[in-house]
Amino acid sequence: MIIDMHSHYYLPEYVEAVRSSDAFEVYTREDGRIVVLWKGGVTLTVPQPHPGEAERIEMMDRLGIDMQVLSVPSPSVYFVEGGAALRLARSVNDGLAEVVRRRPDRFRALAALPLKGLDDSIAEMERAVGELGMAGVMILTNIDGELLDSPRLEPFWERADELGALVYVHPTSPVSSRGMEDYSLAIALGFLHETSLVLARLVFGGVFERYRSIRWVFSHLGGAIPFMAPRLDIFARQFSQCREHISKPPTEYLAGLTYDTVSTHVPALRCTVETMGADRLVFGSDYPHIPAGSGPFLQAVRDLGLPGNRQAEILGGRARRLLAGGCG
Repeated sequence: MIIDMHSHYYLPEYVEAVRSSDAFEVYTREDGRIVVLWKGGVTLTVPQPHPGEAERIEMMDRLGIDMQVLSVPSPSVYFVEGGAALRLARSVNDGLAEVVRRRPDRFRALAALPLKGLDDSIAEMERAVGELGMAGVMILTNIDGELLDSPRLEPFWERADELGALVYVHPTSPVSSRGMEDYSLAIALGFLHETSLVLARLVFGGVFERYRSIRWVFSHLGGAIPFMAPRLDIFARQFSQCREHISKPPTEYLAGLTYDTVSTHVPALRCTVETMGADRLVFGSDYPHIPAGSGPFLQAVRDLGLPGNRQAEILGGRARRLLAGGCG
């Protein structure tokens, strides 16, 4: 079974909310894509026409992909405040849940949360998972500039931990986009920088130490973390501040997380497999953002040349267990 854990679906009402918001500069690119600028850089592109269920299933059948896990990434609903953010999150979640209801054999979904309001976020997480049957939640690497190890978020992590929630962390516009305003660098490089930064801060801030029942998944191979994970251990030994909230080396926390394979660069995938282990990876393709579709991402995993059981673990084994509520 092949499960694409990293696939996005933009409901018309969500796209309209983004296009009508004063928070963004929005334009249509020459290829028809809607491009959204936030905080000085590209934060979202929405392919047009947007592929619906039929188009997705046709593509999946052609490639042998059994299931997509649908989500709304950056900017999520963080660009609106208060009750408006909750209403937009509920609209997104109801819409995604309806797609899943129509074809539960081909789709699952992750909920969007209005994380500027913690009570609303906890209630919506409980509703989305408990009532709508969604697989978990997708959150971004910062909440309109607030980092995920912020003390304000502790009640949310506590409840997610009690639920054993699947929490999928997706990058967004960097907390600082200085130097990334041009050349689409905010999304091309800034997103991966954000993922690396949040992983390090969640380690050193003790969030992984305190909340061990959350089922974490991080996008894009974990950013640059597979390539530089030993540096975190080195500096944890050198600086006492790095050890205040943790009881073991940073790499031991990192080895207990899950990462998706959104990369077509086989050497990068190989480094991640060797650093984290094939059993910590799930297949993802960032569909429908890459013009070539999901095929190159699937081929890159196959080009690793792993034994059949290890390849099967990446393509569907771990994802199947995560979606069933396992794999802590």
